[in-house]
Amino acid sequence: MRASLLVAAVTVVVGSARGDMPLPRPSKITAVSPNGAIRAVSDPNSGTRVEDVKQGKVLWRLPNWHRSMRVADDGEHLVTESDGMNLIPPDFTNDFVLLTFWRDGKKIREIKVRDLFPDHRGLVRTVSHYAWRQHMELDARGLLHVSLLDGKTLLFDVTTGTFVKA
Repeated sequence: MRASLLVAAVTVVVGSARGDMPLPRPSKITAVSPNGAIRAVSDPNSGTRVEDVKQGKVLWRLPNWHRSMRVADDGEHLVTESDGMNLIPPDFTNDFVLLTFWRDGKKIREIKVRDLFPDHRGLVRTVSHYAWRQHMELDARGLLHVSLLDGKTLLFDVTTGTFVKA
């Protein structure tokens, strides 16, 4: 019994430490839409571009690099995440942007800490940050599924950035 508790404690500590490891240096990141027809490529030297894979055509661009993003099948919509992905700096404010929704290169909505965690409940302190989510996925219907640490899943309409349901 004692050995099991020790193993569990070590697993939690190691998992927390791994979650707080420094992020890799900026490098080229690629995200593919659910049906594979659209690709978003983010390069630290040239920004982000959304491409039609079959036509080999750039549909639109953003000037900045993004570490984490999801691109929709329509080629018009993209969701970018804060540079820390699921981690928020310890000195954050309620205005800290977690997600940004884009349409054809124009920002349509930002989701901030205050929108999801107005009282900061649901944020989990790690060694050096606060964690806010587990997993995030964009489906073929254009819904962004965001799994929170408490087990709830939020759905956002990628075309508007609006909350659909929990």
